[in-house]
Amino acid sequence: MLTGAALVGAGGVTAAAAQAAPKIVVKDGLTQPVFSYKDAIREHVYVESSVDSDHDGKRDRVNVDIIRPRESDRGLKVPVIMDESPYYDNLGRGNESERKTYDADGNPVRFPLFYDNYFVPRGYAFLAVDMVGTTRSDGCPVSGGPSDVLGGKAVVDWLNGRAKAYRADGSPAEATWTTGRTGMIGKSYDGTLANGVAATGVRGLETIVPISAISSWYDYSRMNGVKYWTDEQPGLANTVDTDPPAKCAAVNAELDEGEDDATGNYNAYWRTADYRHGAIADVRNVRASVFAYHGVNDLNVKTDHFSEWWDALGKRGVTRKVWLSQRGHVDPFDIRREDWVATLHQWFDHELQKVRNDALREPRADVEVGPDQWVRQRSWPAPGARALKLRPNADGSLGTRRAAKGATASYTDAPGPRGSGYREAELVTDPTTGKPFRLAYATGPLPAPRACRARPARTCASSSTGRRPT
Repeated sequence: MLTGAALVGAGGVTAAAAQAAPKIVVKDGLTQPVFSYKDAIREHVYVESSVDSDHDGKRDRVNVDIIRPRESDRGLKVPVIMDESPYYDNLGRGNESERKTYDADGNPVRFPLFYDNYFVPRGYAFLAVDMVGTTRSDGCPVSGGPSDVLGGKAVVDWLNGRAKAYRADGSPAEATWTTGRTGMIGKSYDGTLANGVAATGVRGLETIVPISAISSWYDYSRMNGVKYWTDEQPGLANTVDTDPPAKCAAVNAELDEGEDDATGNYNAYWRTADYRHGAIADVRNVRASVFAYHGVNDLNVKTDHFSEWWDALGKRGVTRKVWLSQRGHVDPFDIRREDWVATLHQWFDHELQKVRNDALREPRADVEVGPDQWVRQRSWPAPGARALKLRPNADGSLGTRRAAKGATASYTDAPGPRGSGYREAELVTDPTTGKPFRLAYATGPLPAPRACRARPARTCASSSTGRRPT
């Protein structure tokens, strides 16, 4: 198993060796770790965005923490891997809640996760971007709304010479060290921002890797008028904003009004935070390729966020790749580490470094069909698989036969033992037992995965230990 420490060590070459190899080195279709991570340039700039999210009359500036090979100051042009996040100074990133740390001059010393120490030695810059309204960026967070997305877009524009940036002393900063080719990556809110920025159609964003990501904030908070929870939008904004509450109180009031808890309906407010059919971002604008990951048992960002996004991308002819696991809201780095890092490396090399490798020749979909049992499919859904419509029956089962005409079922909502409704665990526990405050439907055990039943057995062979199917 590849560990975080091993990833750090992957860039452990001397400065002299890096200087002896100032060009990006490719072997067997992959970039090699020839640049010194220890001697990499660490800096930060403030990119001027197009938005004024806190209504103070000034455009918000977005803090961008950068690490790049030292050779990029001596003529080497490198592409960018970027993780825009609202969590860098509150919840942190990863299972260890890692945060960025800084030196006395405000330059980054340590970055969360592994993207910097794995990819910088291989000829990439890594950017950890503070979402508008969070950490060291200006403004107020708006829970997936326009300024969250447009702040990230401004950074891509700056990397391609279309936006301004400044150093801490006020002097202008230009990204002369980059090719402009950018890939965005991240889990949950971070991956959601990648979806949103891609849906603006910004040029220079070549690929995104959304992990367990939202594609419509209405669908995250609601379903067909039914609320998952109350005050989700201002509540999340308060969670990621570590400034004094008064600073963004007026903006939070706008979020509270816009989300319309009274009806739960989709409205003009929700359309501004919809990346599939939105007012600011729309899947029809996507230029970037997409390598998505999602867990089919994710009860935080539910699977319709992936499936609706994936289907719309396919209709647009967008280059796509996917991993689907049987897990919940997790990062594939934590469940299938060596394969994930290897696949991600190959993908970024192909899309950002323009290396000729097998990234697009391999099967499009990796699917976990049992605990640590993965199969590879030409696409998803599996070619030849047919959709199975399940219908509720009066006895609480789900079946393929149409229910009797006019048959109905009902339940009475109840305040719950705490007066605020029943918790999710209470609603789903023991689905075969009747409870007056819910309707529950369940299938019996399936004899085999539906995709495998619809295709030749050899395509459903396990591939849990290697990157290629057996």
